[in-house]
Amino acid sequence: MSNEKLLKFTSTLSSLDWRKFTQDDYDRIYKFIDSDGCTDVPDFYLNGCTQHDFWYRTHRNFDGTPITKQEADKGLEQYVWKHSWFGHFSPLAWWRYRGLRMFGKRAWDN
Repeated sequence: MSNEKLLKFTSTLSSLDWRKFTQDDYDRIYKFIDSDGCTDVPDFYLNGCTQHDFWYRTHRNFDGTPITKQEADKGLEQYVWKHSWFGHFSPLAWWRYRGLRMFGKRAWDN
């Protein structure tokens, strides 16, 4: 996907900072990238998985700057921390981050 097409889409979002996205933003991102949600795990954090899918499919942040796989995986971990009752002690955040670090390379490369 060209950076121009990506920026044209992200300019329609309410913010370029994922921490400030509205539900409408997440719904539009989900459709734009044809997200599959939280692949092979329950969709407890569907919006976080949607933004993670965006990063994996575009290799870019919402402002168009490049993002690494590690930064994308860390972003999902931070999303879960922010939305979990357990905060930074969320076992699900830890589990998903470690799983992505070990098994996410193929998805990132595709």
